[in-house]
Formats: sequence, structure tokens, C-alpha cells
Amino acid sequence: MPVSSPALQDAVTASASPTRNADIWTLLGLAMLGVRLVQGWVYWAGASRRLIYSTGKLDPGSSSYMAHKMNEAIPGAIFGSGDALSALLHHPTLLHVSIIVFTLVELLVGLGLIFGFMTRLFGLISVGLAVSLMLMFGWLGSTCVDEWTMASNSFAMGLGIMIAGGGGWWSLDHWVAKKSPGLALRSWFPWLFSGPLPLIPVTRFAKMFGILAIVFAVGFYGYLRGAVFSPLAARTNAKYHHLALTKPALSSSGDLMLSAYVDAGPDTQGAYVIQVSVVDEHGHAVETWGGKTLSELAQTGFANEYKYSVFKPTKYGFVGVVGARATISLPHQGTLKLAPGAYQAIFQGIDGKQWKTQVVVGA
Repeated sequence: MPVSSPALQDAVTASASPTRNADIWTLLGLAMLGVRLVQGWVYWAGASRRLIYSTGKLDPGSSSYMAHKMNEAIPGAIFGSGDALSALLHHPTLLHVSIIVFTLVELLVGLGLIFGFMTRLFGLISVGLAVSLMLMFGWLGSTCVDEWTMASNSFAMGLGIMIAGGGGWWSLDHWVAKKSPGLALRSWFPWLFSGPLPLIPVTRFAKMFGILAIVFAVGFYGYLRGAVFSPLAARTNAKYHHLALTKPALSSSGDLMLSAYVDAGPDTQGAYVIQVSVVDEHGHAVETWGGKTLSELAQTGFANEYKYSVFKPTKYGFVGVVGARATISLPHQGTLKLAPGAYQAIFQGIDGKQWKTQVVVGA
């Protein structure tokens, strides 16, 4: 039967010449050497910052503890990731163990790729890390789509490394194969380490991986940023804060209680509230808490759901960072008797933005 596909022609020729087959895989690994080293360094750098240079990221008592970043990711995390993060944040011990395990996995992947040890296995694990990064943090980035960019590139790079392997002498896999030839002859060895693989199935894998990589990148770009051939319209806004106000309760004496959740906005700063008002159906303010009053609220006035992203008083009011969720209680400031009916609670942001919710005083 004539051989029509160039890939099949190479496969037949390589099968007839084992030396040439090995040379092809060495060249392929060397072509991906820079990608492998950079990918490895990225993961090594992430883990080493926490383990060596910035240990506060692993310290539950530190303001730089990784849990803060995880808390901030909740509003835009997708496919159940937000619920998983929320559950972890409610169980500090499990949360800490998860952060340590994730850091150690990053460390091992980084070192494995840098030194080319179990190259294809760690390439696969790096793909898994990229997926996790996209699901949790892909929406973040108020000025650039940086988290999406890193996850997309890491995903594609990991798939390429899985195909190419280590590249001959430039990997410890080659040293292992030389020192233990019996091990290298095992059928599973090249799939986990490096070395020649059957060209026909690998050619199919390469095509599939290429399509998968572009679908992953473009698909999440469209899902998270609402754009492919159009301006960005983010699913969860990473540029402007939004405050969701729910479960409001207003007493006839003017006590206001409600749930507030910063469910969008940049993680680099918080949503600052400098005034809270209650207005009647005619738009007349019947109660107002100014910046000074809000800044003097006791911390007990903020029943925070999480301990990492929180609402708290500031000099000119109070602030909630992205992911913060709390029940806020504002006591009445004087003698007040509100008539039964519909009112509106209005939170005034420091940038002029307002967040509103309807509230009813019962008979």
C-alpha cells in the first residue's frame, strides 16, 4: 500500500532506522528546551517565593498569606471553583494543608522540568496546574488579562513538553536511561520520562493537543472576558468594584442591617464606602451615616464570613476588599419613628459610585 501522509512516511522510515528515530526525538526535545526551562522556572519561582523568599505567604497569621488571594478569587472563580474555595476558607486546617500541597507540587513540577526528570509526567501535571489556575484566577487582572495569559500559555507549553520530552543529554531522563537500560526498555518509561514514542499515535496526539490548546485559550477568553472578535466585556468585572446588597432589614427606629458582598473589582484595592443613607419613596433621606460615623463603627458591626477578605472601618468610612462578605449593622443615631412602607438603602462609594437595595419597614 502506498504511503501518502508525510507523517506516516517518517514513521515508516524511522521504524526502519532506530538511530534516526532517536535523533528525531532528541531534536524535538531540544526544540522545546527553552519552553521547558521557562515553564519549569515559572513554577519553581512561584513555589520558592513562598518557601524561601516570602514565607509570609505560607503563614496563616500574615497579611500576605495565600488564603487572601484565594478569597479574592471567589467572585469570578468558575465551574464550582468558587464554592470549593469558600469551603476551604471555612476550614483553616484543610486550607493550610491544601496550600502546602499545592506549593510542593509546583516545586516538584518546576524542578522536574528544569532538570528534565520525568519530563512528560511533569509536563502533564503542569497542564493540570494551568487548568486550576484558569478556573480559580483566570478572571483577575484589572489592567491586563494576566492570569488568563499565564494559564493559557502554561496549558499550551505543558502539552508541547508532553509530546517532545527532555531532549537527549539535556535531561536527567537521558541519564536514567543510560544508567538503567532495563528500566528504559519498559513500555511505560518513555511515556513518563523521555525518549522515542510511536510516531503515528503521537502525531495524532499532537494535532489533538494543538486544537485543545487553542480551544482552551479562546474558549476561556470568550467566557471570562466576553470577547473574541469584540471589545472586552468581562463576565466578572476586574476593573470596577461592585457591592451586592442583600437581606436588608430596617427597624422603625432606624436600625439598618444587611448583607454586603464585594463580588467584582480589582484585587489591588478595596471598595470604599463613605456614606450610607436610607431614603423614603419620595427620595428624601430619613437617616444618614456619614464618613466619620462609619469610620467609628466597632468591628463588631461587621460580621465577616471570611477572615481574609473582610469589611473594616477606615479613616473616611469603611472598606471591603474583593471577595469580602459580611452582615453589616448600622445603629440608629437618634430618635426616629419610621412609618411602615418601602425605603431604599444607598451605599455611596468614594469614587461617586452608588449601590442600592430596597428595604421594607413592617407595620
